[in-house]
Amino acid sequence: MTFTEVLVTIGISSIVTLSGTGIALHPRKTRMAGAAMELFGMMNRSRSTAMTTDRYAGVFIEEDSNTGETIFWRVVDGNSNGLRKKEILSGVDRKIGKGFTLETDYPGVKVKRAGFTSGIISFSPWFKSSTGSVFFYTADPAESQIRVKLYGLSTLTRPVRVFPDGSEKAL
Repeated sequence: MTFTEVLVTIGISSIVTLSGTGIALHPRKTRMAGAAMELFGMMNRSRSTAMTTDRYAGVFIEEDSNTGETIFWRVVDGNSNGLRKKEILSGVDRKIGKGFTLETDYPGVKVKRAGFTSGIISFSPWFKSSTGSVFFYTADPAESQIRVKLYGLSTLTRPVRVFPDGSEKAL
């Protein structure tokens, strides 16, 4: 092996090592972004389900009474009267697909809601929805938060990173 080949090999190895360091140094931020994007995808699929099936659909955020874990489920209206927490818990409004458990699937990530007091993010077949935000954050207050915001009249969803100074940047 020539001296040039050795230098090229060392250079490539250094680049590969340094490019992976960001992920290794910030696993909580990576998990936080993963949780937010999973909720964002569930919201978009629910909006599509509502508009294509002519039924209310949405995401139900449930706290497990035994473990205290936060579980996110996609749900669909089962009796044409909208989504209701009591009906979701009784099975009238059905949970569809596989939900995700925040603490298990994204360790170290916490959640808080602004709006969605019943835990239901609802989309109607008539292009309307709930209004509010879901914030994902970690125990380190210096790290930014990620907010998934839903604009009710337009049904638009926007995931944004919220920095400690209050500024936002779209993901």
